[in-house]
Amino acid sequence: AEESTQSTGEIVKGLFGECPSGLIAKKDFGSVTKAVGFPLYWKCPFFEACSSGEACSIDDFKKVWEDLKASCHDEASQFVRILSKGKRQHLEWGDFRNLIQDVIDTHPGMTFLDDAPEFHARYIETVTARIFYSTTRSWTYKLGRGELREGTFLKTLAVLEDEPDINQVSDYFSYEHFYVIYCKFWEIDTDHNLEVSLEDMRRHADGTVNPRAIERLFQGTVTPKCTDKLTYMDFIRFLLAEEDKSHPTAIEYWFRVMDLDGDGYISLYELEYFYQAQLEKMRLLGVEECSILDCICQALDLVRPREDTKITLSDVKKCKQPSQFFNIFLNIQKFLDHELRDPFSNKDGETPLTDWEKYAAREYDDLIADEEYNKQYEYEDDFEDEEEERMVMGQLAKSAVETYTK
Repeated sequence: AEESTQSTGEIVKGLFGECPSGLIAKKDFGSVTKAVGFPLYWKCPFFEACSSGEACSIDDFKKVWEDLKASCHDEASQFVRILSKGKRQHLEWGDFRNLIQDVIDTHPGMTFLDDAPEFHARYIETVTARIFYSTTRSWTYKLGRGELREGTFLKTLAVLEDEPDINQVSDYFSYEHFYVIYCKFWEIDTDHNLEVSLEDMRRHADGTVNPRAIERLFQGTVTPKCTDKLTYMDFIRFLLAEEDKSHPTAIEYWFRVMDLDGDGYISLYELEYFYQAQLEKMRLLGVEECSILDCICQALDLVRPREDTKITLSDVKKCKQPSQFFNIFLNIQKFLDHELRDPFSNKDGETPLTDWEKYAAREYDDLIADEEYNKQYEYEDDFEDEEEERMVMGQLAKSAVETYTK
């Protein structure tokens, strides 16, 4: 280990020695990052931990590097110390901004965004929200070293260096997934102020999400406090949870929504409360109603709670079909689709995809098809600002596809 450290020091000393005045610019710091054994896309935060200017000296580097060797003994602790600049034992949302901006600026699969800086901030917010949604196991919006060790983010970040197609990195960085999320938000954010009201949220997915569940989103159940507006970041968490209710965070998300009194249980009363709204939707749709008793029995059979009259979070996490359980009470269309499905429709041998990945792929294809259709029947008069932005996003998405198929 000592020989390896000495070799690393000699390589780094040589890199600084090759540069004018012995200073390495920020844009060239990838060579130093790789020399010390870090993944390439640590380069921006690593540079910023070493220097606050436009270039870094070897003395600046040594100070940080010696501190990392002395106090951080694994990748997760090193990453937290670098991004927080040694100030915290956890990471917060803003710590990821420059790292993700560097991915936009330097990853070969993101060149199509060079001429569209107006979308950079939204992409950064989307990736950040997905990191915290998938990696944190608490509701404090703080990401700790233990969570990084257990999660997939650091491995995914390392993959970026060798994967030129950003859309193949589906866990966090996919532009296609960002495009789907932002378009879904754009559809209901009618005044485009990056906030949505209760009425806006009720229009999502043509109103198929239970309106009583939508109301709960504004009552501090899944946000830090009660609010009359949800932010774009709040919407990202909602959409991820809505489209893949089997994800561990989604299970906690919807459990919080359905636990009306916050006692840690979903009671029979709470099941009935949410199902009443589902019955109203069935009547409006003119479909055959499923009785409350039958559906509650179906839900209890799915979850098999330890206590017959109330369901704990642990019960739902042990359930093999949490999505089916939640959809009975929270999404009328998904509930009816499941009831009417062909039980023999599942095909063996298909590549396993998460519910979120299936949804994102389907919606992305539909959005691109809509853009193609609109382009064919484009009117000569000027588009409104929001339609123009939507078209630009569609063109960027097409550019991304063309980049990877050349």
